[in-house]
Amino acid sequence: MTLEITLPFGNKQGVKDIVFSILTKEYPLRIIDLMNFIRKRYNKSVTFQAVRKAVLQLVTGGVLIQKDNKFLINKEWVLDGKKLLNDIYEDLTKEKSTPKSIDSIKGEVSVFKFDSLNEMMKFWESIIDDWFSKFKKGDPRVNCYQAAHAWEALLHPDREKKLMEQLKKKGIISYTLSTGNTPLDKNIRKFYKNLGVKMVIDASISSFDKSYYVGTYGQIIVQTQYPKEIVEALDKFFKKNKTIKDLDLGELSDIVNQKAIIKLTVIKNLEMAKQISKSILS
Repeated sequence: MTLEITLPFGNKQGVKDIVFSILTKEYPLRIIDLMNFIRKRYNKSVTFQAVRKAVLQLVTGGVLIQKDNKFLINKEWVLDGKKLLNDIYEDLTKEKSTPKSIDSIKGEVSVFKFDSLNEMMKFWESIIDDWFSKFKKGDPRVNCYQAAHAWEALLHPDREKKLMEQLKKKGIISYTLSTGNTPLDKNIRKFYKNLGVKMVIDASISSFDKSYYVGTYGQIIVQTQYPKEIVEALDKFFKKNKTIKDLDLGELSDIVNQKAIIKLTVIKNLEMAKQISKSILS
């Protein structure tokens, strides 16, 4: 269905708009009745032929229907129009599906939805890849990351090592703030320290700090909030496993690969990125 008229919800003065507006309140009406309404109520000089032409155009478009010699708005047209507008609204407001490439990031704010934590983290890492591949002289040389538990170092150590080494080559200094303070978190700090990352542990029992993860990469901010059940499962895992040597990677893999809706927000705003970096560094 194609909407070819402007609905009269503003100060529209076209004959078709006025006819439509009248028939939303008064119906059914003959063409002569519509002409008189337009002349008296709208103080607009119109001919019978002009009103007839507008009415017949609306009938042809399926907007109006005729019963005997009178006209009224077609309810089926209204329902079809409502469905069309609902579909358009959903298309405009729905979250983007899981992207296949970094090119899926458009505009100042992009929101993505993933089916698991691990799937989300892989895309997050690809954002970092893209950032330093496009890094140029004059760009901020600071990367900040806040996490409750940097679990990706346990499941993706080779990937993390490669990322940090490439950042180091660009002269970028990486800072990580961990709000988890288990022995396993401290072991992860040693791992990142060996890669040149300045990692600090600042324990927090705040439910927000346990679920909120954010990173800054030049003008790009990447942030997410883990679902409560995953936060609890990760906390339990980190408290139970004391050292990297003895931990059960299979259990961790099950946690981060379990089916769960994970939303990731990517923002392009240099001043906001600077403020978040400043907050983490403080």
